[in-house]
Amino acid sequence: MTRSLLGVFEEDATAISNYMNQLYQAMHRIYDAQNELSAATHLTSKLLKEYEKQRFPLGGDDEVMSSTLQQFSKVIDELSSCHAVLSTQLADAMMFPITQFKERDLKEILTLKEVFQIASNDHDAAINRYSRL
Repeated sequence: MTRSLLGVFEEDATAISNYMNQLYQAMHRIYDAQNELSAATHLTSKLLKEYEKQRFPLGGDDEVMSSTLQQFSKVIDELSSCHAVLSTQLADAMMFPITQFKERDLKEILTLKEVFQIASNDHDAAINRYSRL
């Protein structure tokens, strides 16, 4: 009876471990994508600001273009800031809790599963040894 219940526990432990690993990977992809988006918007803003410093051989002093790109860079700066804040929030609210669960709680469940397996094997060996006596 106890072994069959523990067998169910082992199946559950394996199932939740697989599920949590998939969930962690999906969340990590979101977090990585958000970080990449933040870096890309920051770089875009930087490049827009540098337009004014560029000297194009065929281009003249295009004040309208420079002004427009400077304004656009401010909008992209704001967007970049929003992405950076969101990235921090994702780290705090999503990645930290799932990492803690995975490293602490899930690891404990899997360790208990291994400990039971070792104890069960030892128990079987002891029963075999004493049944021969």
